[in-house]
Amino acid sequence: GITDLKPDLVIARSILYSIKEIVALLAHLKKSGVRIFDNNLTGLSYSINKVADLMRLATAGLPLPNTRHSHDYEHFVSLGRQLKYPFIVKPTSTGQGVGVTKIETEEELLTFTGNAIKEGRSAGRFILQEFIPYRYDLRLLIIGDAVYTMRRIPREGDFRANFSLGGSVEVFEPDTETVALAKKALQAVGMTIGGVDILITDDKKYVLEVNHNPGFQGMEIATKENIAKIYLEHCLKEAS
Repeated sequence: GITDLKPDLVIARSILYSIKEIVALLAHLKKSGVRIFDNNLTGLSYSINKVADLMRLATAGLPLPNTRHSHDYEHFVSLGRQLKYPFIVKPTSTGQGVGVTKIETEEELLTFTGNAIKEGRSAGRFILQEFIPYRYDLRLLIIGDAVYTMRRIPREGDFRANFSLGGSVEVFEPDTETVALAKKALQAVGMTIGGVDILITDDKKYVLEVNHNPGFQGMEIATKENIAKIYLEHCLKEAS
């Protein structure tokens, strides 16, 4: 059985489901003398929870897009009016841009909420966030002290710039303020590895989110670095 496993090292990435079971297994393995690197997953009991992350970022004083969250769909119309159209609706527990929707009008919002209700999805599973007309969409991948940055460019007809959704990437040289912002965001959520998404407009920088389970492929293409190797070396060094 799984309790008989005797690996030398276990590297745990972010877990979408079964977080309690995974945390229990990691605790058992650690007690058995197995070295664990979990990027503080056990401490955070983290699957994917963008609301909790936004609270951590906000209380750390980081610049965030104007955001609303409610467990009642009846609040969405008034929240949408507060944010002003267009705005973004995001699932709280998926990554890579999946399910992110741009809402242009109140009619579109009513259609969206109606469909979500029919599909049995609770209102609390979404956040509403202002739409930022950005100049640059950046992903800063932080692995310990190392920082790698790429600019993400959406494919034609899509506002989402995720590489996983067909966007293109290119290496980007951020200024010291942007790097410091990303490091502060990663520290706020309590990890040593993370992908920090930052939007830059003509006059401001916004921390969009911190990805606990960042992919490497796009960054490797942009930077020509062996990111997987650097990631593994960090895990080996920091495992306990």
